[in-house]
Amino acid sequence: MIAAKGSLPHRIAGRVFFASMLVMAVMGGYIAALAEVRVSMLAAALTAYLVSSGGLAARRADGEAGILEWLVLALGVSVAAYGLHLGIEARNGHADVLDGTFVVPAAIYFVFSGIAAFGAVSDAWTLARGGLKRRSRILQHLWRMSVALYIAASSFFIGQQDVFPETLQGSFLLQLPELLVIGLLVFWVLRVALSKRYRGQRLAKADQRIEVKSPSLRRNDGFS
Repeated sequence: MIAAKGSLPHRIAGRVFFASMLVMAVMGGYIAALAEVRVSMLAAALTAYLVSSGGLAARRADGEAGILEWLVLALGVSVAAYGLHLGIEARNGHADVLDGTFVVPAAIYFVFSGIAAFGAVSDAWTLARGGLKRRSRILQHLWRMSVALYIAASSFFIGQQDVFPETLQGSFLLQLPELLVIGLLVFWVLRVALSKRYRGQRLAKADQRIEVKSPSLRRNDGFS
């Protein structure tokens, strides 16, 4: 998230991040299934969906979409439906209980479901358009990877505070990593959205043609 998008350090770190996050999500989901902790199963499935779809968005060429997009769309819809089901059950008194005391609020299930639903709608839009241009692809990649990282960071720093010294448990310091992820996400979304560097190739080439033709156009119009 610090390196420039598309640079060599970013690509190398991205490959390591992609593989490690998928392994973590699969293993975490499997352990959660054995322990029958459904909220963790949902979080693991959502993380796997975000990372896989975000990685796919970065690897696609402009205007390219295929069978893999249909697969991640199906995964996103499934995660959204599962989260909605768990949220309704939680409202009816069948929520997960963590550490024997904390009852998971229904809102958490609905938030996870909403994120997956938003991604699925975006995937459907991508398929309807036959692929996305450069800036849109990067934004898709950016928010999905960042949200997945936020889920992993919050699950560790806030959800597993017992692994930290007692002086840190419950302190604001354990919230800093999550805030850093959100801050970097906002920064890069604005950077990509506003910078000319991330415009589509077709638009950039059109601008180059205009720049090449503009001197002769000015001379013909008598302005030089």
